Amino acid sequence: MPSFNALLELHKRLDELFLDHQRALLRLNLDRAETLLREYESQLTAHMRDEETLMLPLYGERATIPVGGTVEIFCGEHEKLRQYLALFKAELHKLKNASDLERGVLFLLDSQHLFKRLLVHHDNREKKILYPLLDEITTEDERTVVFEEIEAASQCLALSHWERVG
Repeated sequence: MPSFNALLELHKRLDELFLDHQRALLRLNLDRAETLLREYESQLTAHMRDEETLMLPLYGERATIPVGGTVEIFCGEHEKLRQYLALFKAELHKLKNASDLERGVLFLLDSQHLFKRLLVHHDNREKKILYPLLDEITTEDERTVVFEEIEAASQCLALSHWERVG
């Protein structure tokens, strides 16, 4: 029986991908850090899009929304995460011409700490509120359909990625 809690595995994979990006930064391997950040952004924004188009509408229509779990909060956090990613890309681009590369990397890592704190709070909100309530308010058939749509979107994303790099 599908459960929205299965998406927590995706969260773990995303965390590992971001950690790999940060490791590349620590090693001053800017090209690798940039590649990993692009991949992370692509996967995270696809996941947020799935939540915004497939899950949050169901949640908003059917769930008894608890304090701290409004659709607006989830979408607001998604927007903040997108803004951080744009900042990281801009800062990473600046590093290529930085006179003090280590200082620039430290600044970027410091700003990423705030991002990661927001991400932990957001993930906990999903783990404790969104996913359990979605499991309660949807049937097994509805969950299956949502997961099939997520999988289809994921395959389109992968195909698009390979068309860009191929």
